[in-house]
Amino acid sequence: MSSTAMGPSLARSKVVDHRKHFGRGLQPCLPRITTMRLFSEGIYRMSAAVLLLPLLAGADPSLIVESAKPLPELTQLFRHTRGWTGGDCAASIPLSEKRTLWLFADTWIGVVENGRRQKMRMSNNTAAWQSLETHEPLKFFWAGSEEKPEALLKPTQSDHWYWPGDGVMHDGKLYVFCKLVKRNEAGAPAFQFDWVGNELVQIENPYDEPTRWRYQRMRLFRDEDDVRLGCGCVIDGDHLFVFGLFPKKECKKLEAPVAVARVPLAKLDRRQFSDWQFWTESGWSGKPDKLIALMRDGAAEMSIGRVRGISGLVMVYQGLGLGKDILLRHADRPEGPWSAPVKAYRCPEAGKIFAYAARFHPELAKDPGQLIVTYCRNTGSLADHAREPDIYIPQGVEIRLKAQAK
Repeated sequence: MSSTAMGPSLARSKVVDHRKHFGRGLQPCLPRITTMRLFSEGIYRMSAAVLLLPLLAGADPSLIVESAKPLPELTQLFRHTRGWTGGDCAASIPLSEKRTLWLFADTWIGVVENGRRQKMRMSNNTAAWQSLETHEPLKFFWAGSEEKPEALLKPTQSDHWYWPGDGVMHDGKLYVFCKLVKRNEAGAPAFQFDWVGNELVQIENPYDEPTRWRYQRMRLFRDEDDVRLGCGCVIDGDHLFVFGLFPKKECKKLEAPVAVARVPLAKLDRRQFSDWQFWTESGWSGKPDKLIALMRDGAAEMSIGRVRGISGLVMVYQGLGLGKDILLRHADRPEGPWSAPVKAYRCPEAGKIFAYAARFHPELAKDPGQLIVTYCRNTGSLADHAREPDIYIPQGVEIRLKAQAK
């Protein structure tokens, strides 16, 4: 299934796939799923005072924020009144110099009429294409139909589902890191889901419409003793570097230490974990022992990449996954050392609406020092999603940086 949304002056278009993938007896309540995602990934709510603590430590920041402001023309691209009407996570992966792919996690399929979402049905993951050359409308994709949407990407277990995140193109194939989630009946009403693993999905034909994708899977972690890889990734040299959170048992409350692993690009399609190495106190090692924490305020959703006109790498995230501040860090290498976090933008959401899942999209930037960022917004009320369609669409932000003299 696909649909098209008109977009204004930002020259990009998107493809979204939606599949309704619920556990047995699960009611279509998107806010519950998102709240559980934040909780089960080891991300905790905290006071503003706690969030500020990391900003006071570490080396001097290597980045200076010249300006940061909402980017309404990007937000407008996600306003759609039929079919795809809202989704979160919003990761983008350039397929070529002409097109980028957007991937979304939980998504509303339905219509928006008289300022309200109606006929609301959910898919656990969807996709969209965006033209990088023209102002074509976005093209959204999902499996199934509007009446019975399904997820584009599905795990082998029928009672599990995927939340897709970051990914890369390499050698004509698309690699997407997906969180593996299942329903947990024992949890509280708002927390009846568990994040039980991450899988690397290798898509063999990424240039075809997402409803025609053929893909294979690789399990990255299976239990609380494993590093939760797949929160963000970047190609550097001849390796793919993959960021993740420390095992749950090693995380203190109000902490989310970040680890990094790497795999040679030449061996990526082997999908053999024996090819992977972890950054440890002894350097790169095939065993995830004595991991080095790159930072302790990480998130389950991060972006790492390059900004034109600035050397090295830039990381975009929200501390511990929640909070009003979009943070930046800088490093010369994926394994760091990473600078102290820099506050780049304060999300204006207030009251019952919260912000999360900040990412940046280098392929959308036109100028040196420019970052095009999205973040997601949500609320704990299903009624709010119906009454206020803008609550659950990605919000665009433009940040302009200049390199800081070392």
